[in-house]
Amino acid sequence: MCRGAIASAVASVSGFILPGFANSLSEASAEIEREKPDLILVDLFSIGYDFKGLERFIARHSPIRLIAIDDRVNPSFARQAKDAGAKGYACKSFEIEAFQATVATVAAGGEQFPAMPLLDARSGAAARLVGKLSPRQLEVLKCIAIGMGNQEIADTLGITLGTAKSHTHTILKLTGARNRTEAALIAGRFLVPKVDTE
Repeated sequence: MCRGAIASAVASVSGFILPGFANSLSEASAEIEREKPDLILVDLFSIGYDFKGLERFIARHSPIRLIAIDDRVNPSFARQAKDAGAKGYACKSFEIEAFQATVATVAAGGEQFPAMPLLDARSGAAARLVGKLSPRQLEVLKCIAIGMGNQEIADTLGITLGTAKSHTHTILKLTGARNRTEAALIAGRFLVPKVDTE
């Protein structure tokens, strides 16, 4: 059902017809050799967030227009997909118009990624930000960066819901982020969360 909806969304804005589906990058490679598609969509979850494998896949079939698809926005994963050579990043949770805009941009030869602040791990800005946060607050920020809500953070870190909310409030204040999404975007530039994808 999800594949069909994505295929319809792609066709509606680009005119591309997705000729087939693959369950792995190796299957996709074989499909590409047969069909020579103009546009490729890769579900990051289905490849176990293997960005090195994605980079090799893109290099092997270069030049290709590839959009990385995720379940929900994760700035760190968006950045890693871009670094691997993807031309766009979209989520299944996007409104249809936002998803279609990404497809249209990439289909036209452009790139489309979520807005990410220009904060680099090597910059003084990143070092100052890290210095403002306690080790526990950094743990909470990493959880925010992968889309966890306060209850999930509390359960993961073994703290109360009230403490998770308090840490989140403090993090927003110290980072200058207006909301959790902005905090996640900031974190995604210099905190790479460790995610178990097995």
